[in-house]
Parts: sequence; structure tokens; C-alpha cells
Amino acid sequence: MRTILLLAALFCAVLAFSQNSVQGNYDTQEIRYISGKPYDSDSQQRLRSTSAWSNFIQQNGTWYAHFDEQNGMPHRAYGKPISVSGFTLEDKAIQFAQQSLAAYQIPTESLQTIPGEFKGKYSYINFKQYHEGIAVVGSRYMVKFYEEKIVAFGCDIFHNIEMDVIPSLSPNQAMTAATAGISNSIINTATTESVTVLPIPIGNQYEFHLVYTVVVNTMSNEGIPANYETYVDANTGEVLSRRNTVSHFHKPGKPRHKCKPGYGDDEMLQVTATVTGQIYETNPYQSAMTQGISNVYVTVAGTNYSTDEDGSATIPVDPGSSAVVRLMGPWSRIYSAGTTPSMNLTLQDGDNAINLDDFSNIKERSAFQSVQRIHDFMKVWMPSEFVGMDTQLTTNIDEAGTCNAFYDGNSINFYDIGAGCNATSLVADVCYHEYAHGINDKYYQSVSSSFNNGAMGEGYSDFWAMACANSPLLGVGFYTENENPLRRYDQEPRVYPTHISGEVHNDGEIIVGAWWDTHLLMGSDWDVTMPLFVEAYAGLQAVVANGNEGVAYTDVLIDVLQADDDDGDITNGTPHGNEIVEGFYLHGITLVSNATLEHTPSMFASSSQSIPMVVTLDIEFPFYQYLQGVKCMYKINAGDWTTLQLTEVGNDDFSGEIAAQPAGTVIGYYFSAYDINSSIGTTIPNSAHLPVSANIPYFTLVGVDVVGIQDSDQNQYFGQWQLGVPDDNATTGVWEENSPLGSFTTETTPGVMVAVNVQHTPGGEFCFVTGNAPLSTSAIGTNDVDGGKTTLQSPTINMASLLDPIIAYWRYYTNSPPGGANPGADYWQVRISNNNGATWTYVEDNKTSDASWRRNAFRVADYVTPTNQMKIQFITSDSTHLGQNLDGGSLIEAAVDDFILYDRLVIGVDENNAFSSFAVFPNPASDFLNISWNAQKSEVANVKLINVQGQIAYETKLILNSGLHNYHVKLPELAEGLYKIIISNKRMMAEQSVFIAK
Repeated sequence: MRTILLLAALFCAVLAFSQNSVQGNYDTQEIRYISGKPYDSDSQQRLRSTSAWSNFIQQNGTWYAHFDEQNGMPHRAYGKPISVSGFTLEDKAIQFAQQSLAAYQIPTESLQTIPGEFKGKYSYINFKQYHEGIAVVGSRYMVKFYEEKIVAFGCDIFHNIEMDVIPSLSPNQAMTAATAGISNSIINTATTESVTVLPIPIGNQYEFHLVYTVVVNTMSNEGIPANYETYVDANTGEVLSRRNTVSHFHKPGKPRHKCKPGYGDDEMLQVTATVTGQIYETNPYQSAMTQGISNVYVTVAGTNYSTDEDGSATIPVDPGSSAVVRLMGPWSRIYSAGTTPSMNLTLQDGDNAINLDDFSNIKERSAFQSVQRIHDFMKVWMPSEFVGMDTQLTTNIDEAGTCNAFYDGNSINFYDIGAGCNATSLVADVCYHEYAHGINDKYYQSVSSSFNNGAMGEGYSDFWAMACANSPLLGVGFYTENENPLRRYDQEPRVYPTHISGEVHNDGEIIVGAWWDTHLLMGSDWDVTMPLFVEAYAGLQAVVANGNEGVAYTDVLIDVLQADDDDGDITNGTPHGNEIVEGFYLHGITLVSNATLEHTPSMFASSSQSIPMVVTLDIEFPFYQYLQGVKCMYKINAGDWTTLQLTEVGNDDFSGEIAAQPAGTVIGYYFSAYDINSSIGTTIPNSAHLPVSANIPYFTLVGVDVVGIQDSDQNQYFGQWQLGVPDDNATTGVWEENSPLGSFTTETTPGVMVAVNVQHTPGGEFCFVTGNAPLSTSAIGTNDVDGGKTTLQSPTINMASLLDPIIAYWRYYTNSPPGGANPGADYWQVRISNNNGATWTYVEDNKTSDASWRRNAFRVADYVTPTNQMKIQFITSDSTHLGQNLDGGSLIEAAVDDFILYDRLVIGVDENNAFSSFAVFPNPASDFLNISWNAQKSEVANVKLINVQGQIAYETKLILNSGLHNYHVKLPELAEGLYKIIISNKRMMAEQSVFIAK
């Protein structure tokens, strides 16, 4: 097909992966057509219960599946081996689709085999779908065989495509449209005359677009290249997707051993040479050393002779022959300003000592040697048939710019010292990382596929660098001012989905962390880890688009377990199954990671009754034998966590109960499903189980009475709140009391809320927010918290006369929205003082965000002694200290509403002991109340609700039976506000406060 160029020649790197900054900042010019979200439990359950899948299970036994929720097809299914008829594996795959999967109506006539496969433990047959002869983007029918039996398959296939396949726009018009919105300097734009079909998930279905694929090569003002692979609607000109395919380094590490050696010439004749040079073996903070340089060409009469791993070469020529030594070899060629360092010499009899220091610099030599090491390390582990990186890779030194390195599909490129960064060519694992992008790229190309997912690309490149360097620290030596690593995997693991942010380097930490911890658990033995890593490569998990990280990571775990399996039947376990399960669980990718727990919080309880804990588990990930159970973790006030083992009661419900607690008790609790290693697979609230920066749990308040409410609407009982304190220094996004405007992502995960768009009080209008943007259409980050901290401070509150004060409040906080820089780096803090702010005690101090309205509650006495000089502060910040918390620039939004002060409820008792207890819940209430008491005899009681003006707003009579009882009272439509509920008879009256919310 004829290639059309606009402005200049086609930039070739169309199959790399990437971002636009060594620091991993989000590329604002990228556009994603798919949003990253975990599987929806209701949809998965519905698809598992269809007759199509039920019949498949009946015919084939123990099989499990994750479904594409838009088209209902099994995206990845696996289970006990299935025998299928057919002469070849391709025949078997087609027969399987037509017979066993007939209910899914796979259009086998529109499938074409994707060529290329490396034989390992498993064999794969992959097909691509074509609609009226036009390729369908992202389509793949995969069948995985073990000893010619099917052990897994995937059907990313579409059988409802209806569209006109004749484009309205010309290729030239598409190229013009592709450049819209790009602020970088445009160097080249190119496309072909052919079009493809792009399925885009919208709601519960796919929309199909006829698209041109346009490559737009750009350069930023900072000298950072970007190569945008762009999908342009061939009828409307809309840019549907834009993906930067230039891979920039993110965060490298400190090697602890040399990579395993590769191969050199072994032919020995008349003249020898030893090529040495001074290099930094790991990074510029280590002493430079002189050593033999491998794979350097000594060229005589046009023939290249390569040095071995020790820098030695035997050259079959006579002494006196002229030779040239260049800083190049079979795997790398160094260029500085377009020139390869070289030296002419005459070979002498015996050994010729050639010192590369005489004609090259240490940056050139260090990068060259690093490439040799990672190439040779790669050759030890990759299949022998893989020769995609057995070519001379262009290695450019001192590219324009600073603090960066990148792979563009044809070369690796390193920047010089400057702006606080060392020359990236001097840091070995920067070189390993960039080279590893080529491994990912060329492997997928060799099987006629494309490594699409940026997070997988960055993560896997990191893992190659870590394996080669044998270290969890990446990027030591990157900075000129300190030896801090850019990224490390030996502390504070990144967890799915908590830390997914839409930035590929950040998201890649999740999958590479899972691999590193699995490696440690398997004895830190690369001879065990690397074969699993390479075998799982063939699963091609990274073909999914950016935004589908959860799908990719789950697919990786499945393929790793199958790589570890020794009998072709994953359902009966694998040799290292427990270690793999545990290593991946540490990063939220577990055998129950796609399970969904559902619970309706119990916000209030009576002191006379136990508190039921009921949760529903919908488990999608297979192997129920790995699921140990579901537990509730709870704590009383500020005590230690206690485990409540829940009992399965049918229909996926698990239940237990917490014993009745005294009035004035705060119960915090969360739920977890866990596996046979006692590893938590899923938790609600999300991340509440983390040992560091845990999310807040659910709270039940026992026997409490409302004292006062600050809701920024009708109820403001504590006086004027302070929107800042003297040492605040945030430049934007300071606290204000306002109606929240809200902001939503568009370029990243579409429609994800960043700044909250609704206050919490039912029927209310206002709350405290960290700065509204000027318009509802403003971009995310407009007027977010920048440049420091901002503080919301209460007025002085008198709690001295209260029996046991309890504070509850609702808060919204995010520091890691999709598209936000430096996700998860900054703190949400709440602190309390009992001396008018002279000293403070932290109630919350963590970095885990929860972009939803969440309620926190605590007993004041667990932190400070209640006095008449109480204050509370809500602090959110954007850090500004270099080297700490990623140097600021994060996207921070917060809000506070419905601050409520409670006190321990005092139970009314009459002289005849008619009521020995009296409690009301929920509180706040809406359309009903539960009234609980323990009466000694039967009689009639009056129940009244009195508003703040002293008027009777509601009245009813109840028949009190002796003993412990709960009565459900349905309320009429009442105005929101604080009420007194009074229950009385001829001999006694008891009352307490209740808040009615709408």
C-alpha cells in the first residue's frame, strides 16, 4: 500500500511504547479511547450465568472465565485440558470455536491466523478478525495448548459490526485532523491509504469507527520527542486515540552483579588484541574502572572482528595490517553528534593493547558496555528463535536536553548532564531499561503483534533492568545532588487498583513489583524466576490498550501460574503456586482480586443489642480452593484490630456479629476476602487494610446523642470556621465554603470525578472545598491545591461538660486522579487540639486517597483530654521540597461536610422501671427511625419530635410490650434539621437529639 507523507519523511518508530518525561509526568496530548476499571461484579455474574457459559461448563468441567462486559464474550477462560479433533493446532482452534464455542457465534470465516510463535511449554494459536477485509483493532482469538489439549482461550472478537467501510475523508485530510491540539513542533506526519475498524466501549456496548492510523512525529521545546500513533475517524475527522510510542526512561537502579555474559568470537589465529576502557560499571557515584570491553569491532580490510566478554579478539591477519577500531559492535553503535568514535592503528605481532580512552569519552564507553551486558543477559533467557534484538542498535549519546533517555523503535538515546541530573548514559540500568523497551517491542513484532499497554511496557522494562542488575533500586546515580534511587521496589508496594493513576510509569510499578516480590518468595533465584517470566511473555497480555491495566495484570497472573504448572492442569495447583499467589497479592493482583464485596454500613447502633456484620461476596477469579474465607476486622475505639471470622450463610452472604457495646463507643470495621496464604485479595473500604496510610474504615456509633452540627447549610452550631491559618502557603486551591463545582477527566479515564461536584448533606447546597475552578468545563487541576498547604480550622469548641464527646465528619480527598502528576505522594491530615491550637495531635495522616464522600469518626478522649478549648484542623497540601514526595506538582482536591459532635447517650429511667433503656437510630435519620427499649411491663407511650422552635413536628403512640423491643417508625416529610425525640408515659419522660437529613 502506498505510504503518504506530509511535511517530511516518515518517522519509523511506530511500535514502541511511552511517555514524555523521565519523571513520568502525564502526557496531556495523549487521548485514550478506553477507561481503566475493574470488572463489574454484577455484569460478570450475569455473563457467567448465561446458557452459553453454563453449557460450556457442563460439557468441559472445571473452567473459569473473565468476560468482556461490552460484548459478552469470554476475554480469558482457562481450566482443565480439553481434547479437540483436528490435524493441526490451527484446525483444532477453529473446530473448538465452531463446536464448543458455537453459542458465542465466533465468525471464523473472518479470522486470519497471526503468524509467528516461539515454542515453549505451551503453544499458542492467534487469529485476527477482519470485517469485509478490514482489520479490527484489538481483535484476537487466542487458543493455548498443552500437549495439543486446550488449556486456555480468549475471544476478543466482535460479531455485531455494522458500518460503512468507505471513508468520507481522504488520507491527507486525516493527517491534517491528526495534528489538532498538539502543541509540540510537528516534524513529520504519515499514514497509509488503508483503514481499520476501531471498537470503542461505550456503556455496555461497542461503537465501531472506521479509522485511519496516522503517525505524528513531534518535538517539544525541551527537546523531548514524541511519536503519536493516532486513530482518526475516517468520516468525521475526530481524533479518537493518540498514543505516544516513544518510550522514555522512568526510574532505574543500583546493580549488585554483572549481567550474565553472552557470546564472542572464538576463532584464534595470528594477531590478538585486547580492548579496554574506563567505564562506570553501575553509576557515576561508583569509582570508574578500567576493564575489557566486549563486542567491539576491530575492522581489517572491511571485515569486523568482535571482542569477547573479556575484551579480547583473535584476528586472522598478518602483523603490520592496518585496522580501525570503532565504538561499535554487533549489538550497538555509539553516535555522538552523529559521529562514531574511532581510531586507526597498525596491528603488531603478539597482543595489541587498544585503549578506548584514547578516542572516546566515559559516557560513550559506559553506555556501550551496558548495552552488551543487557543484550547478553537477554540472550540467556529468551527463546533461541528470538533474534529481534540481534542487530546493531543505534545508541545516541548527549541528545539535546537533560534528565531523560528514550527508545524510539530504532535507537536508544541518552541526555547529557544538567538540571540536577547526571548524563543518563552513565547509569547502567537506565541503559538496561531503554534496551528492554526494544525487547518488548521486537518480541511482540516477531509474533505479528504490538506491545500496546504503556504500563506493561514500563513495568517490564524495569523488570529486565532489575533482573540484569539484581536490585530493587532503580536509578541510583541519576541525580547530581544525591544518590537516591528514582524508584525502588523494596518498600511501600504499589497496589491495584488503589494506585492506578493513568500515568504509565506509575501504573507499571504495580506489575513489576508483583514480579519482584514473587522472585523473592521463590528464593531470589533467577533460574526459577526468569523462565516463568519469559514463558508468560507468550501470553501477549500487553496487547490491551492503555486503560485496561486490570485486565492485563490479571492475565499475567494466569499465565504465570500456567507457566509454573507441571501437568497442564492449573486447577490442581502448581509447584510455586503459593509463592506466586502471595507475590502478586502484595500488589492487589490475587486469586480473589476480582472478587467484589458489598456491604451497607451500619452507622448507628443501640447499646442494648449486638451489631450484625453482613457482607456479600461475588468472586470472579477462579480456584475456590484458594479462597480461605471472609473476615471482618474491627476495633473498639482506639483499640487493636480484632478478627471476626464470618460464616457463609448462602447466596454468597457472609455474616457474624459484634457483641453489644456500651453507649459512647466507636466501632471501626472493614471486610476482607483472603486466600489460603492468609493474603488479602479484596477489601472494603478499599485499602482499609494497608499497614501504612490505610484508608478509613466504616464506623458504627453506639448510643450517641447529637450535640451540634456544621453542615454549611441550615446547621452551623459552632460559629465561624477559619479558611486558612498564618503558616499556610498554598498558592491555589485554598479552602472555601461554597457550592462545589466539580471537575472530570476527559483525556484519561473519561468521566472520572476529580474535584467533588456535590456536597454531602442531603438536600443541602454548600460544603468546604479546596477551591472551585472558575467554570464547570475547566480542565482538571484548575485551582487545585498547589505550592504548599491549606488549612480549614474550626472555632473553639467547649467539650468540657460532655460525658464522652465523639466527632464525626464526611470528607472527600484525592491525590491520585487519572491524569494527575506524582500520584499518591501527598498527605491528607486531620489534627485536634485541646489548648486552642498551642499543640496538636494527628487523627489522620496518610497518603491514600478516596475520591468519594467517606465518614470518619473518633472518640475525642482517645486522642486528647476534652476541654473547653477544643479545635480541629483539616489540612491538605502539595509538597514543594525537592526530593521529597516527588517535588510537588500533584493534583490535590479535598472537601469536608457534615461535621457532627456527639455525646454519649444517657438512658432515661422512671421510678417504676418502665423503661430501662431507650435508644434511637439511625442518627442522622431520613424517612424512618428505629426506637429501641427494654420495658418491664406493657403500656402505651407517646412519641414526639420537637423542632428547634419548640413546635411538635410529629407525634404518635406506641404500645410498649415488656422486654427488649425495636419499633420501626415511618416519618412524614420533615424539614431538615435538629430535633428532640421525646418518649413518655404517665410516670416518666426520656429524650435525646436526632438530626433529620434529606
